Amino acid sequence: MNHFDHMGIWVRTAIVMASLVLLSSGVQATEFDMTRLPVMSPNLCLACHDVATPTAGNAVLNLFGADFLANGKLWDSNLAQQDSDNDGCLNGVEVGDSDGDGNPDGNVTEQAGNPGVFDDCGSGSLVDEKTWGTLKAMFDAD
Repeated sequence: MNHFDHMGIWVRTAIVMASLVLLSSGVQATEFDMTRLPVMSPNLCLACHDVATPTAGNAVLNLFGADFLANGKLWDSNLAQQDSDNDGCLNGVEVGDSDGDGNPDGNVTEQAGNPGVFDDCGSGSLVDEKTWGTLKAMFDAD
């Protein structure tokens, strides 16, 4: 082998290594992107993907994931006011941040629905326990 053949092997090896780093960092980027939502639980990856544990081979985006990507992977008031899955419930309500300011509404700790799946705004409670207790106390006859 001459000098150029050895150099070609090194270049190909470097390209393969760089590709592996980029592919593995793509999975990390997905985890980072998920943290941009103010409330991630219980949907986690399913908020944006069709599968619960996306990999490079099956990381298909759902309707909300496509809108999130088109919005520059940013959670903001624009994305909060959309209804990505056309279930009649705005993304912000389903995610738990109705105004899209990046902070959960009130005492919200879980997404009320999945913004990427048609599900009639989810089955989550629309009123948290503290608010429910306050409302109930208003009507108690004590």
